[in-house]
Amino acid sequence: MSTHDDHVDSGEGTTADRGLSRRRVLTGAGLAVAGSVAATAATSTVADAADGRVAQGKKGSTAAEFRGRISQTGSSGETFTAYGYLIAADGAASTDLFSGSSKNETTALLTLYATGTLTTRVFDTAVHALDISGSLDVYQRSAAGASFGDPSSFAVGTKVASFAMTLQDVLTVFLPGKGIPTLTGDMAQSFSGVLGGGLSGKRFGLAGLNLRMFATGLGTLIDPVTSNSLLEIAGNWVTE
Repeated sequence: MSTHDDHVDSGEGTTADRGLSRRRVLTGAGLAVAGSVAATAATSTVADAADGRVAQGKKGSTAAEFRGRISQTGSSGETFTAYGYLIAADGAASTDLFSGSSKNETTALLTLYATGTLTTRVFDTAVHALDISGSLDVYQRSAAGASFGDPSSFAVGTKVASFAMTLQDVLTVFLPGKGIPTLTGDMAQSFSGVLGGGLSGKRFGLAGLNLRMFATGLGTLIDPVTSNSLLEIAGNWVTE
């Protein structure tokens, strides 16, 4: 017995059969074309959105790199204040991040300011684990001028991004009063603002974006009674 598809191939069968088969073929082809167009449009939309954003990046790629300090204060070292600057960001050139050939806090144009609270602390002989919950803001300065001597100077300019953060700090003590911190954790972006200057019209990241942060450096114990410390760090965050 021959089928409608057979009729299309051989040219046999009734006129109604041939018409029905052709309609099926044309309908299938139309759906395939429509699907292809929709997929292309979706891909184009994603690409266009990424082109208009800074520090977003593709999934699994580094969105931004940073340098900074973390000050641990309070009667039991329960309060954290972090401040620093971006040294690289997806979609931004070096001239967008620094106002000069030198790359340091005094020339940085995209700065960071974060606060956090200790939620859990476990001490061991040489390895300490601290869980921290907090938030981080990114600022775009119209002119450089931040200083590690003045943490508040990193919260100057236009706020262009905000993140909620949960971190774990694993501190490996290698000398009395000295340790190597390793910070990892989750970042959830809650605000994406419009940038100016050479990045005019672009936005920083994407609200709703989830990222993974990593940082390490050197920690110095300031007060052993209160566990107050100062950490010098560098790191990055990756788009998830």
